Amino acid sequence: MAIRNQIIGVMRFSYPAKEGFAVSQMDEAALEAHLYDEPRLLQRFIYLETITLPSLAAQTDMDFRLVILSGTSLPMRWRKQLRTLEERYSWVKIVFLDRMGALAAAKRSFRRGTDEGTTHITGFRIDDDDAVATDYIARTRDIADRTLHAGLADDPYAIAFSRGIYWNLYDPDQPFHEFREPQPLGLACAMITTADLPTCIYRYNHRRLGCYVPTYMEPGRDYMFLRTLHEHNDSGRSIPPHAVEMATRRGRKLLGERFGLDPEAAISLMPEAPRGDGRDMGPKGPLT
Repeated sequence: MAIRNQIIGVMRFSYPAKEGFAVSQMDEAALEAHLYDEPRLLQRFIYLETITLPSLAAQTDMDFRLVILSGTSLPMRWRKQLRTLEERYSWVKIVFLDRMGALAAAKRSFRRGTDEGTTHITGFRIDDDDAVATDYIARTRDIADRTLHAGLADDPYAIAFSRGIYWNLYDPDQPFHEFREPQPLGLACAMITTADLPTCIYRYNHRRLGCYVPTYMEPGRDYMFLRTLHEHNDSGRSIPPHAVEMATRRGRKLLGERFGLDPEAAISLMPEAPRGDGRDMGPKGPLT
């Protein structure tokens, strides 16, 4: 049988899942009030349209699909705004689902993005405030295709990249740090499965992915992800203890060169403009 591998990403955009998030513990009314708060949604759209979508629009390999998952309870104003993204980006598909478990919703979203005749899916996950390098799709496809043709992905198989940048939007003195993840990060991570989706990348805690699924993790010389920290993060994020400080001028340059962003538009997301050039400490420690 000929292999036809399709690359599909799923992004959960303020989806009111029954589990999987700290806020999922709220009752349904309280959860929707939190997720659909107007200032919060306005900010999420700004991050999405300034950081995440530009990085995907700049991919060197555009043969992929991004499914943006949201809830059927999302107010119509915001549903229409999501629909405009389908008109702007041919590779975006918007899916609205009723409230259900996070894994069930993710698997349904991957299925909605799957073309007829696809034999395998390389499914990646991404949040609406993060970015991947402009060659992320191309490099993921290359590894996935070689893995499939070597017969190593008859069962689910994960692909991850370890090197990336943490960007603290609320630290004007030292916004950028570089880091090599010792375990897979949900960002810049994908899972190869057959098209019937026995599982998907959202099934496991990404830090423990290698405990359950054979995982290829590439250290590499290039930065493959950009992870943001800000007051609207839905999950706890912090600069890792062994991260290396990066000069602000270098971080700003990489926003454009490595991630395809408009550096000025991106930097304007910081409530307070960067002060000075930051520090560039160079490599240190075993995890850098």
